[in-house]
Amino acid sequence: MAYVTLYRKWRPQSFADVVGQDSIVTALKNSLDMGRISHAYLFAGPRGTGKTTLARILAKGLNCQQGPTSTPCGTCAECEAIAAGTSLNVVEIDGASNRRIEDVRELRGQVEFTPINARYKVYIIDEVHMLTTEAFNALLKTLEEPPAHVVFIFATTDPNRMPATILSRVQRYDFGRFSLQDIVSRLESVSQLEGFSAQAEALELMAEHAGGSMRDALSILEKCAAFSETITTDAVAEVLGITPAERIAQFTQALMAGHKAEALQTIDELYNQGRDLNQFVRSVIKKLRQSILQGIDEEERYLQAIEVLSASVREMRFAQDPRILLEVAALKIISGVPVLSSPEVGELAEKVRSLEQQVAALQAQLSKQRRFSRGEEKPAAAKRKRAPASDRESTAFLLENWLDFLAQLKAERLVQCEAFLKEGTPVEVRGDTVIVAFPRDRGFHKASIEQVDHRDPTQRVLSKWMGRQMRLECVFQDEQESSPANPPAAPASGGDGQKAKEEVVTTASDEFLKASMETFGGKIISKPKEN
Repeated sequence: MAYVTLYRKWRPQSFADVVGQDSIVTALKNSLDMGRISHAYLFAGPRGTGKTTLARILAKGLNCQQGPTSTPCGTCAECEAIAAGTSLNVVEIDGASNRRIEDVRELRGQVEFTPINARYKVYIIDEVHMLTTEAFNALLKTLEEPPAHVVFIFATTDPNRMPATILSRVQRYDFGRFSLQDIVSRLESVSQLEGFSAQAEALELMAEHAGGSMRDALSILEKCAAFSETITTDAVAEVLGITPAERIAQFTQALMAGHKAEALQTIDELYNQGRDLNQFVRSVIKKLRQSILQGIDEEERYLQAIEVLSASVREMRFAQDPRILLEVAALKIISGVPVLSSPEVGELAEKVRSLEQQVAALQAQLSKQRRFSRGEEKPAAAKRKRAPASDRESTAFLLENWLDFLAQLKAERLVQCEAFLKEGTPVEVRGDTVIVAFPRDRGFHKASIEQVDHRDPTQRVLSKWMGRQMRLECVFQDEQESSPANPPAAPASGGDGQKAKEEVVTTASDEFLKASMETFGGKIISKPKEN
C-alpha cells in the first residue's frame, strides 16, 4: 500500500473527530438532523483549518444510507466512497485551475444529472475566489434556481474577493485558526497512534510555528519524525531552521544590555548556520513582548526595540543579505537611534510644517464659519466689507473670507469650480493676482481649475468679490517661493513713493528682513507697480 501523509491519514472522518470549530460543527449537525439543507454553503478561513474536511463530512451526512444524519455510519458504500475520494456523487473541483467560464458552463450542464444511488449531488469547489468574473456570473443563475438534488460547498481563503451577488446566496461559515492547545492535543494523539517519541516542549514548538494550521502542524511532525527517532526541541529547531530558545534569550539580553560585539557575533553565527533570520527576529520580538508584559522597568526602550525589529522584518523579506539589515537594526537599538531616522523623515517633517501653516491660515475662516448657521450665511456675507486696495490688507481679507468666496461660487452654480478650488489654499494677493497653492497630489484639481471654462467664471466671481478686476494664478505648494510675512504696503505713484521705496533698503526693518532670510532661506520678491 502506498504511503499516505499524516495530515491525510489522520483527517477527521466524522463531526466528532473535528476539533477547534465547535460552533460550525454544531450548526451543521443541527441542520442535518432537522432536515434544513441549504443549496449552497461557503466555508471561509485560513489554510489548514478544516474547510475541505468538513465539506466531505457534510457530504457524508447528506448521502449516508441512514441520512441525512449528523452521525454518518462510515461503513455504507457511499460513506466509504466519499472517504476514499471515489464517489461519483461528490465532485471536488479546484477553483484555481478550473476558473474559466467554459469550466463553469460545463459544470452547469452536469448539475442536471441526478445522483447515482444517493440523495444529493455535492459539488465542492476549493479556492472558489479564483474564478473569473465571467465564471461567477455564469454560476449565478445556477445558484438562483438550483436543482433540488444539488448542493454546492464553496471553500475559500479570501472571501473578500468573491462577488456580493454570490455571497448573498450562500450560507456562510467562517473558520478560525486552531488554538495552540488544540494543535498540541492533536499532535500528542497522532504521535501516540504512530508510535512517535516526542517531548512535550517539542510539540509545543511545532504548534507555535504552525501558524494556527493543523495541516502544517502535522506536516512538521512528519518531517521531525523522519529526522530523529526521538523528537526533541533541538530536532524541531534543526528541521525548521529556527534558533533555539536559549540563543534567543541570550541575544535579547545582549541587545538590551548594549553588548554590541556579542549581539553582532550571534547574528553572524546564525547566518552562517543557515538559520531563518526572519523567524529569529520574530522570536526576539515575542521575547521582548513577554518582558513588557512581565513589567520590565525600561518599557520605552523595549517598545522602541520592537518597532525597529518589526521594521527590519518587513525589509528583510526582499533583501539579498538580510544579515546586514538585522545588524543595522541591532546597532540602532544599542545606540538608541530614534525609530524615525529614515531619509523620508525630513521630507515628512517639511510637509507637516507646510500643513501647519495652512491650518493656521484656515483657523480664522473655520472659527468664523462655525459662528453662523446655514441660514445666516447670506446675511453675514452681506455685511462683509469691501476688500482694501493694498496687497497686505487684501491678502488678510481673502484669507479671512475664503470660505465665503467658495460658498459664493457654489451659490452661482459653479459647483465644479468650487470643488476644484477648495483643494487648494489661498496664499497671497499680489496686485491684481490671487495666488492659490495646491499639493502635488492635487495636480488634477489644479489643472482643471486652470482650464478656460473653469478659470474665466471663477475670475469673474473673484473680481466681483474683491471689488476690482482680479486674476487667478495656481501654483504647487513646493514651488511657492516664500515672501515676507507682512510686506510693506504699496506706495502711491509719484516721486514720494519712489523715494520711500529707496529708503526701505536702509531702514532697520531691512536688517530684520535680511536676518529673516538668512535664518529661513527666503528672498524678497519685488512687487509690481500699481496702476
